[in-house]
Amino acid sequence: MSPEPLTADEQDPQRLRAVLRFLAELGEVVASNTELQPILDWIVLRTTSMLGADEGSIRLLEPDADSPRGRTLVRKQSHGSVSGSWPPALALSVTGYLLHRADHLATPDILDDGRFAGLRGTEARVRAVLAVPLRVENHVTGVLAVTQARPGRQWTTSDIQLLSIVAGYSAGVIEQARLRAGSVEKQRLAERIERELSLAREIQMNLVPSRPLAFGRWEAFGRVVPAHQVGGDAFDYFVIEQRRLGLAIADVSGKGVPAALLMSNVQASLRAFCDGGHPIPEKVRHVNQSVARTAAPGKFITLFYAELDPTCGRLTYTNAGHNYPLLHRGDGAVEELTEGGLPLGLFEGSDYAEGETVMRPGDTLLLYSDGVSEALDARGEELGEPRLRELWARHAALPPGDCIRAMLAEVEAFRGAEPQSDDITLVVLAARPPA
Repeated sequence: MSPEPLTADEQDPQRLRAVLRFLAELGEVVASNTELQPILDWIVLRTTSMLGADEGSIRLLEPDADSPRGRTLVRKQSHGSVSGSWPPALALSVTGYLLHRADHLATPDILDDGRFAGLRGTEARVRAVLAVPLRVENHVTGVLAVTQARPGRQWTTSDIQLLSIVAGYSAGVIEQARLRAGSVEKQRLAERIERELSLAREIQMNLVPSRPLAFGRWEAFGRVVPAHQVGGDAFDYFVIEQRRLGLAIADVSGKGVPAALLMSNVQASLRAFCDGGHPIPEKVRHVNQSVARTAAPGKFITLFYAELDPTCGRLTYTNAGHNYPLLHRGDGAVEELTEGGLPLGLFEGSDYAEGETVMRPGDTLLLYSDGVSEALDARGEELGEPRLRELWARHAALPPGDCIRAMLAEVEAFRGAEPQSDDITLVVLAARPPA
């Protein structure tokens, strides 16, 4: 059975004891809960019991809300009572009243209260209402209320004072709990995103070759270093009908998961279209059409794709807007591979020209992304193409794997303490020395 309301004779000492017990228990509840909901539940239950009401409720306002819409509504009914309901019009009326008056609301029957004429005829089991604002630094953050399912309860001064005191102590605690719960939730979200990005990076790294590819006397080796957990660079090399070696590097505009997803589609398209049955320009046209039809507006991909005939060293290629690969000849000369067309995804009908050159023993080909040439040092200066050519000339004679490791070390040394601002990808193709 619900306790009887405080009498006039008992109100001061009983109210004092009730408040002290409430505060002591509230401290324990807050200390033992990191989430907001259990704290709200306890305050509602305790308040309902203290005031001998049928139900209690807490309605919290959105921090940025201009209208009295609650974000959280908690109800706990007392033993033997039937849970009432707060129709939207009633909830808005009570909250709006407290926001406007910044005072308590005590009514024996809210549906027959002249201050709320618009509620007449409303179907609700909430009739007698005592509600006070939750206030933090003179800002109303919510409403604490107790209700009776039947009309007629006359709320005493002691009732009003007790609920006001409880609300005064609870408001700050609730706000701190809400902030703490929000912080915990943000931390959980950040950890979940971190796990998902780690998984996405693992998947992405599994889509690029992890080992060098030896085909005849030729060897290709590549490495991608994302600036973030998931990047927009990729490379690939594969054997075509046991006759040619396919070689590709690509860079998606943008970074993160969307860029990685688009890149995975390009990698799949390359493997699907770059078979032995069609000229390179036609293959890349098909890939471009696929990208143009699926990429979001404003997204594009730069791509360099080549095929090497290992018997004669003939290299045919097309360059779809990518950084010009650098072909280091055995005599020290450096050539750029420039033939091609626009980046993928800009126009569905783009055409691509085919270039051709012959690689001889001692020649080495470098494919790279703009994360290499545009690496920044502490002064904001780019590595730049001339410096990249110098690095390439210095290390081109090394085996592909050693060459890439040396190049990455040079770029890192140039960058110093500056963070990596873009994905870095390097691919090297060279003829292995005779055994």
